[in-house]
Amino acid sequence: MSQFTIAFEGTDDEIREAAEDLRQQLDRDGELRGLTNSRIRPPRAGEQGGIADAVQYAADLGPLVIGPLCVWLEARLRRKGVSLELRRPDGTELRISADSTGDSAQLLHQVAEFLAE
Repeated sequence: MSQFTIAFEGTDDEIREAAEDLRQQLDRDGELRGLTNSRIRPPRAGEQGGIADAVQYAADLGPLVIGPLCVWLEARLRRKGVSLELRRPDGTELRISADSTGDSAQLLHQVAEFLAE
């Protein structure tokens, strides 16, 4: 199955928090509930378990994800900024990073356009 992947950058705690927060946001949408997965990074040496480092979903869900993802991004920008990588099933990537809502309109447009293609 071909999938979109939304991966996060930052410390392990920041990555885990962002992945879990986005997954919960997507699960709040009735059409997406239960259709997204957390990608779990294997544990590193000395760790007891891996962490959720990305959210994945089937390519055919793409249009359904755009709205909830943009709502999540906007809320995230208001609180603390965001740094993530979107990857299409064909391997094409879009990296975005912003620290304030000043760039939100352009950022949200980029994300929506990338996911809709």
